[in-house]
Amino acid sequence: MTLLKFCTSILLLTLAGCSTSGSYQPPPVPASAVTLNDEQIHGTMMGKKLYGTTREGSHPYSISFFPDGTDVFEMAPNPPEKERWTLSKGVVCVIPKDYPKECSEVKVANNEYWFVDPKSGKVNAHLKLKP
Repeated sequence: MTLLKFCTSILLLTLAGCSTSGSYQPPPVPASAVTLNDEQIHGTMMGKKLYGTTREGSHPYSISFFPDGTDVFEMAPNPPEKERWTLSKGVVCVIPKDYPKECSEVKVANNEYWFVDPKSGKVNAHLKLKP
């Protein structure tokens, strides 16, 4: 399940009358952040588990990228979900099974990663190496 898929689920629940426990906005990308190229993305992210929080603020998740073009998205209590991803010209696109793909440039500073929409500049995700 990608962040987009989860956020869509939460939105539908909220519209149905459920409430969420708060809101989380990822921190802005610092001026010191470096945009990674394909080689740097492979060298720094492959085989590592990255941790984030949904915009609702109460749902931690992790995502692990593998060199074979798969990733694993985990968010309790759901079972891990295997997805596909691509990388081209510094843009990572995560392709979940049932939702539209989400593409991002990867920016890094202080061992934190920002996945930023290359067209709008919106932060899609803020990830860390530790929960």
